[in-house]
Amino acid sequence: MEMYQIDKAKLRGIMAKKKISTFSQLAKMLGISKNQLSNILSDKYSPIKSNIVELAKFLEVEPLKLISKRQKGSDLK
Repeated sequence: MEMYQIDKAKLRGIMAKKKISTFSQLAKMLGISKNQLSNILSDKYSPIKSNIVELAKFLEVEPLKLISKRQKGSDLK
């Protein structure tokens, strides 16, 4: 089964275009805590579809613009 994660580099690029400078600022704009956003973006976490869709909708991009396949060997065991 393929695992996906939010690609932080892609997200930072989209944030820059939207003039959102930090993840803290993004969390505040989304109405969630910094810890919640950190968990969503964590490499240890496979985000649920609704989180990806909500984030993409807020940023006005397609959800696929935010994700990438998890690299083999990046799963913690």
